[in-house]
Amino acid sequence: MLQSFFIMGEIRIKREDGPAVHHVTSRVIQKRRLLLEGQREVWVAALHRAAEFSGVEVITYCVLETHFHILVRIDPAARMCDDATLVQRFRALYGASRAQWSGLNAEELAHALEKGDAETAEALRERLRRRMGDISEFMRTLRQRYTRWFNLAHGTAGTLWAERFGSVLVQDTPWLVGLIAAYIDLNAVRAGLADLPENYRWCGYTEALAGNETLCRALVACFPAAKDSAEALACYRLLMLGKGTATKGDGTGARIDPAALLEAVKNGGELQPHELLRLRARFLTEGRALGTRDWLETGEGARVLAKLKRPPPSRPVELLDNVDLAVARSRGKYRAVEDPRE
Repeated sequence: MLQSFFIMGEIRIKREDGPAVHHVTSRVIQKRRLLLEGQREVWVAALHRAAEFSGVEVITYCVLETHFHILVRIDPAARMCDDATLVQRFRALYGASRAQWSGLNAEELAHALEKGDAETAEALRERLRRRMGDISEFMRTLRQRYTRWFNLAHGTAGTLWAERFGSVLVQDTPWLVGLIAAYIDLNAVRAGLADLPENYRWCGYTEALAGNETLCRALVACFPAAKDSAEALACYRLLMLGKGTATKGDGTGARIDPAALLEAVKNGGELQPHELLRLRARFLTEGRALGTRDWLETGEGARVLAKLKRPPPSRPVELLDNVDLAVARSRGKYRAVEDPRE
C-alpha cells in the first residue's frame, strides 16, 4: 500500500507495505553557512541518533555548509517493535536526558511501560511508534534535534531550514542505489571542497572506510557480485572515480573538468557513470521518482505516481550508454545535467 499526504501544496508519498529508498535533501535558510566544521560533527551525531530512534537504515550521506543529502531505506515495519526496543531507541535519541514531550528519561519510560497503568503505557507506545519507520518523522526528528542544539549553542531562536525537505523515491535495486550513493558521496568533490571523496570527512563513504560497519554493509550491498567487502568497496570507488583515477603514490588523483564533460554532452557524446556523477544531475535530486522505465510506467513506481492528482511524465535519461534509467519530473524546464560550479 502507498499512502499520500498533502502538505504545503505538495503530496508526499509513503509506502506502507514494505521498505522504500529515498534520496532526501534539505537546505539551510537563506543559504546561510550554518553547517561549518564543528557543526557538521554535531549534525552527523544527530543523524545517527535520529536513524537509530526511527529504525531507519542510512545508506550514505553528505553534509556541506548550506545543505545536506541522505540516502535512506525506510521500512514501516520498524514500528512493530517490543517495549525493550522502544526503550533502546528512546535512549539512542535522548541519552540520559528527559524528553520534553513526556518528561521521562529512558529508565522512567521503561518503568512506565512495564508497571504503569495500561492506558498511559499504550499512549506512550503509540506516540513513539508513530515516529518510527516514516520518512517525514525521521527528517523532522533530525532537523529539530540539530536546530535545538544550534539555538542553545548560539543563543538564537527559530528554524534553520529554508523549506520542506526534498525527497526522490528511488527504485530499490543495487545498481541504482549504488549510483545515487556515489552521487551523494561525490558532493564535496563537485563543490571543489576535496579532490577525492575519501578526503572529505563528512560523508558516508569516508565514515564507512573509517570503520562504521552499518554504513559499510549498506554500500557493500550495492555490489552483490563482489566476493567480499573489500572488493565491493573497490567497485564503489571505481564507480565514483573511473578506471583512470585511482589514488597515486603521492596521494593525488586525476580530476575531471565539468566544462569538458558538458561540452561532450552537448555534442552528443556518451558519458561514463563516473563522468556523469561529477556533474550536477538534477534528475538525481529533483524528480518525484527515479528508476527503470518499466518500473516507472508499469511497476511499483507507476503505482506511486498514480496517487498524485497529476502524475508527472516519465522522461528517459539518455546520458549513460546501455543503461535503462528514467525520471518522473514535471516542474520547470528539464535539464539533465549542469555545471556544478554555477
